[in-house]
This record gives sequence, C-alpha cells and structure tokens, in this order.
Amino acid sequence: MRILSISGQNIASLAQPFTIDFTAPPLAGAGLFAITGETGAGKSSILDAMCLALYGDAPRLAGGAAADEVPDPSGESIKAKDSRAILRRGATQGWAEVRFTARDGQDYIARWQARRARDKANGRLQNVSRSLARASDAQILANQTTAVTEQIEALTGFSYEEFRRTVLLAQGDFDAFLRADTNDRAGLLEKVTGTGLYRAVSAQVFERTEATRHAHEVLTQRRAGYQLLSVEDRSAMETELLALNEANREDGIRAKAVKAALERHARHAEATRQLVLAEALERQALAEQAKAADKREWLSRIDRAGPLRGPWQSVQGAAERLNSALKAVDTTSTAAADASEKATENHQLAAQAEADLSTKETEFKAFGPIWDRAATLDSQITSATVELENARAQVQKLEKDEAAARTSLASLQKDEVTNRKAMNVAEEKLASLNADTALADDWPQVTQRIADHADARQALAQAQAAANKHSADVARLEQAIAELSARAATDREAEAELTRLGKALTVQIDELELAHPTGRSGELAALASSLTDMMRAERDHTTAKADRSEAKTAEQVAAQSVIDAAAEGVAAAAALTLAEAQVNALTAPTEQADLAASEAARDMRLRLEPGVPCPVCGSCDHPTHADAAIADLAARLRADLGAARQASETARTRQAAAHRTQDRAQGQADQAALNLSKAEAQIATTLAEWKSALEKAQASRHCPDLPTHPGEDPTRLATIATDIASAQQGEITAQAELTRLRKEFGDLGARREVIQSVISSHAEARDTLNTESSTARSQLALALREAESAQGRASRHAAALAPTLEKLNETAEALNDTELTERLSERVFNVVGLRRTREAASNNLVALAPQIATAESRVESAEAQVRQAQADVATRQDALESIQRERAPLLDGEATAIHRTRHNEARKVALATQDTARKAQAESASIAAAAQARAEAAATEKADAEKALETARTILTAALADSELELTDLDALFAHSVAEVAATRQKLRALDDDVTAARATLASRKVDHASAQAEGLPEEPVDALTETQNVLEAASATREQRVGAINEEFRRDTATRASLAGLEAEIATARAELDVWQAVNHAIGSRNGDRFARIAQSITLDVLVDHANQHLIDLNPRYRLRRATDLALQVEDRDMGGESRATRSLSGGERFLVSLALALALSRMGGKGGLVATLFIDEGFGSLDASSLDLAIDALESLQSQGRQVGVISHVDAMKDRIPTRIAVRKQGGGKSVVEINGMGLIPAVSAV
Repeated sequence: MRILSISGQNIASLAQPFTIDFTAPPLAGAGLFAITGETGAGKSSILDAMCLALYGDAPRLAGGAAADEVPDPSGESIKAKDSRAILRRGATQGWAEVRFTARDGQDYIARWQARRARDKANGRLQNVSRSLARASDAQILANQTTAVTEQIEALTGFSYEEFRRTVLLAQGDFDAFLRADTNDRAGLLEKVTGTGLYRAVSAQVFERTEATRHAHEVLTQRRAGYQLLSVEDRSAMETELLALNEANREDGIRAKAVKAALERHARHAEATRQLVLAEALERQALAEQAKAADKREWLSRIDRAGPLRGPWQSVQGAAERLNSALKAVDTTSTAAADASEKATENHQLAAQAEADLSTKETEFKAFGPIWDRAATLDSQITSATVELENARAQVQKLEKDEAAARTSLASLQKDEVTNRKAMNVAEEKLASLNADTALADDWPQVTQRIADHADARQALAQAQAAANKHSADVARLEQAIAELSARAATDREAEAELTRLGKALTVQIDELELAHPTGRSGELAALASSLTDMMRAERDHTTAKADRSEAKTAEQVAAQSVIDAAAEGVAAAAALTLAEAQVNALTAPTEQADLAASEAARDMRLRLEPGVPCPVCGSCDHPTHADAAIADLAARLRADLGAARQASETARTRQAAAHRTQDRAQGQADQAALNLSKAEAQIATTLAEWKSALEKAQASRHCPDLPTHPGEDPTRLATIATDIASAQQGEITAQAELTRLRKEFGDLGARREVIQSVISSHAEARDTLNTESSTARSQLALALREAESAQGRASRHAAALAPTLEKLNETAEALNDTELTERLSERVFNVVGLRRTREAASNNLVALAPQIATAESRVESAEAQVRQAQADVATRQDALESIQRERAPLLDGEATAIHRTRHNEARKVALATQDTARKAQAESASIAAAAQARAEAAATEKADAEKALETARTILTAALADSELELTDLDALFAHSVAEVAATRQKLRALDDDVTAARATLASRKVDHASAQAEGLPEEPVDALTETQNVLEAASATREQRVGAINEEFRRDTATRASLAGLEAEIATARAELDVWQAVNHAIGSRNGDRFARIAQSITLDVLVDHANQHLIDLNPRYRLRRATDLALQVEDRDMGGESRATRSLSGGERFLVSLALALALSRMGGKGGLVATLFIDEGFGSLDASSLDLAIDALESLQSQGRQVGVISHVDAMKDRIPTRIAVRKQGGGKSVVEINGMGLIPAVSAV
C-alpha cells in the first residue's frame, strides 16, 4: 500500500481546502520530506485527515476516557472521542480524502465528511458520511461506515490500531512497537509475515493427531471386545450337537407313530360327528317341511282364486273412484258458495274506494295557492336565519381573537419579566463562583490530569500486584523443580526393575514355545473335526440303510392295495350300470300307472261312450280295466322303481369308496417310492462324506490307524476321538500359559514405556519450569521498575493539580477519591448552565421587545372589529322577526313541505286503495265462475262412478257363483302381494329340496361311519397320545433352539477369527500413523495454533531485530537489540561490556533512536508483508543532540533507495535545514492555518469562514 495524496478542509486549524499530492513534484521524487510549522499550527492535523479518510478515527482522539463529553457550538455535548470534534470551530462542514494504492495494485479514494444542520455554524452536528471509490472509474464500492472500514482493512491489510503502530508513528506513539506487550507484538508480527497460515496449520496438525489417536483407540477397544471359543469348548459343543441330532431323529420316529394314531382317533370321531349331524339335519328338514303345511294350504287357495283377481280388482277400483267423486262434489260445492259471497263483498269495497279518492283530489287542489305563498316566506326565513347565525359566529370569532391577542400580550410581558429576572440571578451567581468559573475554563486540562493521575495510580497498583504474583511464582516454581527432581530419581529406579523382570519372562516364553509349537493345536483341532465328521457320516449311513428297507416294504404293501381297490371299483361300476338301467325301464310305466289311477282319469273313463272319440287321445276304441286292478298295478310299479333307485344309490356309494381307497393306496405307493429314492441318495451322500472326512484325517501327521468303511469298527472312532481330545487339552493348557506370560511381558513393556514417557516428561517439565522461573524473575524486576515509574507519574500529576484543588477547597487526598471528577464536573456543569442561562435570557429579551409591540397593536385592532360585528347582528335580527310574523297564520304555522307531503300522501293512498279494490273485484268474480264450473263437473263424475261400480259388482257376483269362494275370502287372499306369494312358493320348494339333500347326506355319512368302524381305534386314548405328542414337540423345540445356538456360536467364532487377523493389521497401521502425527504435533501442533505461529513470529522477530541492529549501527552504535524469552526485547549496552537492559531503562533520546531503528526495520519488511510504502514520524527528534540528529536523518534518507518515502513532522530548526522538501503549515491568525510546499500553497487561498 502507498499513500498517493491527502486532501481536506476545516480539519482542526486547517480551514482552507488543501491537497498534498505525493505523485507530483517535488514530493514525487523525495524519499524524505518534512512537515514543519509552529507548535499548534496543525502539523499533526494532516495525519488526522489521513486517518479520518481511511478509518474514521484520528490519533488525537485516542487520549481521555470514552465517556468524557465536551460542549459543542450547537448547545449539545458530544463525546471527547467523537471524530466530529476535529471539525474546526465556526465551520459548517469539513472533509478529508485520501487516494492510495492498495495491495491489489489498484488506486482507491477514501473520503470522510462531517457537516452541521442547515449549514449554520451553530447547527446540530449530523452523522458522519464515509465512502470508498475506485479511482479508475469513480465507482462507489461502499458508503456505510462499517462497510467502508471493512473494505479499507481488506485492501490495506491493517486495522486502525495496526496502521497507527506500523505506518503512522504519531505523537506519543512513536515507540508503540517497542512498548507493545507480547500479545500485541505477536499480532503485528503475524500481520507482517502472514503467520495466520502457520496458526491454521498448527491447529490442523493438532486436530489430525487427535483424530488419529481416537481412531487407534477405537481399533484397540474393538480388539479387546473379541471373545473366541477355546478348543475344549468347541469340541464339547460338537459332541453335544451330535447327541442332539440323534435325539431329534429318535423322537421324530416316535412322533410319526403318535401322529398316525391321533389321526385314526380323529377320523373315527369326525365320522361319528358327521353322522349325528346328518341325522339332525334330516330331522330338522322334515320338521320344517311339516311346519309349512298351513302355508301349502294357503298357497292352494290362492291358486284356486287366481281367475277371480281381475273382477275383484275392477270392483275395488270402481269403489275408490266413487269415493273420490263424492269428496269432490262436497269440496267444489262449498268452494262455489264461498267464491260467490267474496265477489259481492269486493264489489261494495270498490265503490267506497272510488268515492274516497274523489274527496281527496278536491282538497289537494284547494291548498295549492296557500302552499306557494308559504314556501316563499319559508325560503326568506331560512336565508335570514343563516345570515343571522353567520353574523353571530363572526362576533364569537372576533371575540376569541381579541382574547387570544390579550393572552399573547400578557404571556410576552410575563416572559420579559421572567428572562430579565433569570439573567440578573445568573450574573449574581457567576460573580460569586470565581473559582468554579476558572475550573470550567480549564476543565479539559484538569480532567485530563485527574485521569492521568488515576491511570498512574492504577498502573502502580497493577505493577505491585504483578510484582507480588511474580514473586509467588518464583517461589512456587523453585519448589516444583525440587519435587520434580525427586520424582525423576524414583521413576528411573522403577524402570531398571521392570527391565530385569522382562528379561526373566523372555526366557520362560522361549522354553514354552519350543516345547509347544503354535501349529500343533490347530492340527489336533483339524484332526478332531475330521473324526467328528466321520462319526456323523457313519450314523447317517446306518440310518439311511434302515430307511431304505422300510421304504421297500411300504411300497409292496401299497401296490397290492391299489390292485384290490381297482377290482372293487370295477365290480361297483357294473352294479351301478345294472341298477340305473332298471330305474330307466320302470320310470315311464310307473308315471302312466299313476295317471291312470288318478280321480280325473277315472271320471273321464266313466264319460267315454262306445264309438265316440276319446277327448284325450282321439281313439274310438276304449279298452278299460277295473279301477282296483289299475291301483294295484301302479303300487307294484312304484315299489319296483324304489328298489331299483336304492340299488343304484348303493352301487354309486360303493364305487366312490373304491375310488377313494385306490387313490389313497396310490398316494402311499408314490410316497414309498419317493422315500426309497431319498434313502438311496442319503446312502451315497453319507458314504462320500465318510471318505472325505477319512482323507482329511489321514492327511494329519498325528492321525492313527482308522477303519476304511462305515460301521467296520464302531468303537474304534470313539476311542481315537477321546485320545485326540486329551492331546488338545494339553496344548490348550500350554498355550494358555504362553498367553499369560506374553500378556505379563506386554504389561511390563507398557509399564516401562509409561515410566520412560514420564521420565521424558519430567525432563521437559524441568526445562519448562526453568524457563518459567527465569521469565518470572525478569517479570518481577520489570514490575518493580514499573511500580517505581507509576509512583513518580502519580506524584507529578498530584503536584500539578494541587493549586487548582486548593482554590476549590479540595484536599490533596481528594485525588484518591473516585467521586472527585463527578463533584468537579457538577460544579463545571453548574457554571456552564449559568452561562447558558444568562446568554439565553439576554437573547430572549432582545427577541421579546418587537414581539410585545406587535401584540399591543393586535389587541386594539381586535376590539374595533368586535364592535362592528355586534351592530351587524342586531340589524339582521330585526329583518328575521318581520318575515316570521307574516308566515305565522299560514297553514297553522306548519312547515309547507310537511303539510303538502301529508295531503299528497293521503291522495296517493286513496288512489292505491281504489286500484286494489278494482283488482280484487275482478279476481273474485273470476274465481266464483271457476268454482261453479268445477262443482258441475264433480256431479257428473259422481253419476259415472256409480254406474261403473254397479257394473263391476254384477260381473264379480257372476264369477263367484261358479266357485266355492266368498267375497270376504277374496279380500283376505288378495290382500297379499304377488311378490309375497312367489316368495312363499319358493320357500316351500326349498324345504322340499332340503329334505331330499338331508336324506342323501345321511346315507353317505352312514357309509363313512361304517368304514371308520371297520378300521378300528388305537389302544391308547387320545389324551395320552396328545400328551405324548406335546412332550415330544417341546423336547424337539428345546433341542432345535440349542442346535441353532451352537451353530450360531460356531459361525460367530469363525467370523471373529477371520476378522481378528485383519484388525491386527489395521491396529499396526493406525499405530504407525499415530507415531508420525504425534512427532509432528510435538514439534508444531497446538489446539489454538499458537505453537507454530509463535515459531514463525519468533523467526520474524529475529529477522526484524537483525534489520533494526543494522540501522542502529548508523543511528547509535552503542546499543544492539536482542531477543529475550518469548517475544520480549532487550537492549545490549556495548559500552558496558554487552550488559542486557530493559528497553524501558533507555533515556528519551536513546529510546527514540532504538524505536526509529525498529520502525525502519518494520518498514523494510512491510513491502513483503503487504504493508504501506509510506512512513510518517510525528515528533521525537527534539530529544536528540546534533550528532544523533544527523545520524537519524541519514538513516531516513537511505530508505529512498528501497522505494520507501518517509515524512517527518517536527518544529526542530535543524530538521528544516537538513530536509529540502518540506510541507509547511503556517498560522494565519484566528485559529486558522494554511498548508504550503516549499513556500507554495497547495491550493490558492480559500479563506475559511
């Protein structure tokens, strides 16, 4: 960053507009320039303008408390730190502007401006306006205070405080970097070098180390959570699993037998239940059929009455028609009489309404002339009334104006007396407060001295507290070092003992590993597993052979059953065919015999005549039999047909049973064949498993002689398995001992590592404590010197304030009173208030004189206007009363509009009444004619209905004569709907069908029951069989759960062993990564990033000190800067044999030169760190002698070769002579100054108001 120009107006004493352009000659080519002028001329105001434009703050505002207030010409008070306080007294507005090159290489313009309201010198201060614009295109980048500050900090890379300490070395802040504490100096160094990156790296290294440590701990915890089965546990589980499978197989056979017996019981019980149910259904069907006898009789009568339904319905319809006609005759006759009477009444009402309307019309025409005269007088009265009210309102208004004028005059006169009295009282009080008025005149200086005294006292207390703290720290650290040394000796002895024990454990482990190699346990486990597989395959092979034999026997029995059932089915089919043929042959003759035996056939036979054709068949030949013979023949045929049908049903049942038996036998044969196939496959499978397990067992070098075929020597395998289990147990014991010894060895190693780590940490802690002790001693000495310096400052400030306090009747001890400033400020505010009161009262008296004269004139004018308005009211009152006397006798005084409206409304009502009466008359006449016509029609309909009813009754009577029913029977029968009759008919048919179905079902259930009886029942009862089945199922379920648990445990153990191998590799990898990150973290990592940042800052400070020492060679060869602990700085006095001294022990001139060397070094490094290339130095050269001043100027001029530009602000004459390029600030009088370069004003004179 480089400052290109500074401009402004009305900044403190700089009243005229000025512009300092560093890009134009002579400043463009000057590496060193001076800003000169008398004390108080405004040299530092140029720097204030630069800071205001960039940051909205200025160095001169840094002193004083934030809550202090100062009076403003507007009459209000503003904060002492308010940037608007820099605005020149009497100015209505002021501004400051800086053009600069930012870190991005572009030029920008920053502007600050303050103004007063209404552009008046005593106007209220308005809010400060700030802006930032790009110089190339004048585009505004920000115009809000906060936004401008953020943009400036981003473009320059500095906050305001950093800018002051690094670029702008203002009065009192020249040695800011030298005086800065460790944290502030670290912040400046971080900005110079960009060590924020190192801070971020340090924090990330710490976070990565913690994450890696966490990952390693997670893996270690996972390994600790694994649980593996021992060899003996696994072998015991395998033996248990074999026993469980064998028990399941045996119980499965018993469960099959129990299930078959229960099924026989169930079939017998079900057949009995179904037979009882079928018998109950038949009884129920017959009972329901018997209950429906009455319904059958009722349905028969309805069928006989069917032909009479039409005539009966005709009679019913005719009767209903006659009833309706009679009701209509009565209704229409009454309506016709009422309508005629209503028509006569409406005719009379219409005549009366016409007469009333004629009377109202006559009255309305007579009132016309009277209404016209009355309306004219009413209008005149209204106008006169309005004029009178307006006149009265005018009088009231003028009277109020007169009263207001008198009140205003009285108020002004009262204010005059009050202000004159207030001015006199204020003058008297000020005359009696000479000491307070003097305090008010010097109040800013007094408050500053009091604040400085308080700061010195506070610094003294802080320094004393710090000295006490550092003294305690030194004692505490020395005790901690002694205790740490004792613990370190104890830990080294413990480490030696652990090393000895570890060597002894190593010898024991080596001996056990030699006697029991690691692979032997696995080989024995594999051999035991192979033997278990062989024994399981042998048992399965024997079981499969037994299953094959059982399946062959079952297959033979089932085949014979199929053959027997097929023969039975053929015989049943032949019997069924014969029986159905007999049924077909007998059905037709039986039906013909039944017809011949009926009553109708007998009557027809009696009516046949020889030679006359039969009405049924048309034959003339009429052979007849005796009626008894016909009946006997029909009975015999029905009996034969029933026997044939029974034989058919029996044959059909027999055939179905044969088919079911054949299907059941065929299913059993198929199942036996399937079981035989499964047994053969199982035999082959178990033989292959035996051979595979034998090969695996023989592959082991520990395998003894084994049988070559399943079942060859059953006891041999069990004996070998027992021997192998014993050998496994021995290996398990040895490996367990090895594991215990290795764990003990590992624990010893871990404890030794912990102790070694503790010993190492003791060394680090001891170094840290030594460093802290040295630092505490240095800080103790520094705190004691600071306390001494603070005591001196407090004494000087107290001496300076003593005369003022004495005049104010305050003791010297009052400086220690925290309420002193408040008491004094109250006295100052009292004086300021009295002065303001006096000035305000005087100004008010001057302003009140013309106002009182004007008020007196207004009172006289108001009185004259009131008198004139009152006379006008009297005149208008007389005119109104004359018109009212003329109007009073007309219309009895009633208002014209109301009177006319009332009579007009009466006329309208009469007219409406006439129209309504006429309409009612016409409507009633029409209604009467219509009612008469309806009455005549009803009479005609009545006569027709009577004739229709007579005709229908005649027809129904004739029909009833040919039947056995009465009219009352028809009414009862036909009261039921056709749908109800149909439903009853359908219900009766359903009952008949139910009887037929129940009989067929009963016959079938009897056959099934007989079959179940023939099969027979098991010897054991159902309860015993059920209990046995439940016991077997419960035992099987328990064993299945245990089998599942064992298999799951085997699966988990296998998976655990597989995953554990990969986990160990992950733990080793994680441990290696953790070691790397721990080493890196130990070097540069920290939680807040301070460790690496401090390393970078330390290196930067070393470089800075080296550059500063190079400048000190030219400025003051006696001194050299050098690093102390942390980032602290000390000076080395070469004249005193290289003695180290605190920087605060330097004299004023020495301190200035050392600070100047640091500032120059910082400026030299700033070009790389993004700092500005312009440095301003405000004062400090007055403390140098002539020789030192020459050295300082030479050093400053040397910066031009580095592209730097330095501005020196001083009133030292030697400085003016040595620096040819000068910016002169010259007083003009009246508190105004002008800025010139080499005697030339920057801008032609523009006098400030």
